[in-house]
Amino acid sequence: MPDDRRHRNRRRDIDAFVADVTSELPTGGGTTTTTTSTTTTTTTPACHFPATGQTTCWNSSGTVIPCAGTGQDGELQKGAPLSYTDNGDGTITDSDTGLVWEKMSADGTIHDVGNTYSLDQAVSVHVAGLNGAAFAGHTDWRVPNVRELASLPDLENFNPSVAAAFNASCSPGCSVTMCSCTTHPGGFYWSATIDALGPGDAFDVGSTMGS
Repeated sequence: MPDDRRHRNRRRDIDAFVADVTSELPTGGGTTTTTTSTTTTTTTPACHFPATGQTTCWNSSGTVIPCAGTGQDGELQKGAPLSYTDNGDGTITDSDTGLVWEKMSADGTIHDVGNTYSLDQAVSVHVAGLNGAAFAGHTDWRVPNVRELASLPDLENFNPSVAAAFNASCSPGCSVTMCSCTTHPGGFYWSATIDALGPGDAFDVGSTMGS
């Protein structure tokens, strides 16, 4: 059945990540993603499907149990291990996908984690602002598609469901070269993928649970 929560959130302004693609990769190469934070250039020669980050197993009552023999994601851990590099210029590179993401700050600038946008504004304001300023040396930032965006959550974590690289040293006044912030609780990030069920909306990904 339709996800009413998702549609309610789309009717209000939410965060947006953007991505920057400066060159096309060969077949099988990485792609870029976006949310309120942004993503940039693909740099790896091949794209690896990322793992979820989950390493813990639970029983049906929600109690942590040994993973051996459960067949759960926490036991199998399929996919490439999540791996990120802080580039020191306000961006983070995903080693698995080659995507370069804009970091979020808490300093009132265009990168501020508290900024929210309609889907149109995510492109006309946030993406346009980053490209106009050639942020981190790139002028082809964009909003990511939903699969690209959904590659970011680390599902071993909760509130926010992101790797430490996207949630580090966030404090009032910190810039993108000093910290990395993620909207939570209840934060959502735009994708560029329109919802065929409700074409006036686009899919988003939440930072609390990664869905």
